[in-house]
Amino acid sequence: MKIWKISLRVWITVTTLLSFLGSWAVLAHSPKPNQFDPSTISPAPVLDPIPSLDQIIFQQQSGQDNFIQSVRPVQLRTGGS
Repeated sequence: MKIWKISLRVWITVTTLLSFLGSWAVLAHSPKPNQFDPSTISPAPVLDPIPSLDQIIFQQQSGQDNFIQSVRPVQLRTGGS
C-alpha cells in the first residue's frame, strides 16, 4: 500500500511540473499584444451640457417629462419569522 502512495505522489508531482513547464513555454512563445499608439485614438465626441437642477425642476413643473421619467419606488420584502 505504501508503494502505491509514493508512486501516486511522484506521478502527481511529475505531471504538475510538466504542465507548469509546458504552459510556461506556450505563454513564452505566444504573440505579444499590440503596443499603445496614441496617434490611433479618435477625439472624444462633444456632448451636450448637463441641465442644471433648476432646469429639471422647471421641466417637471411645466409638464415636460422628456428628461426624467417617473420612477416607481421599489418596495423590498424581507422574510419575517
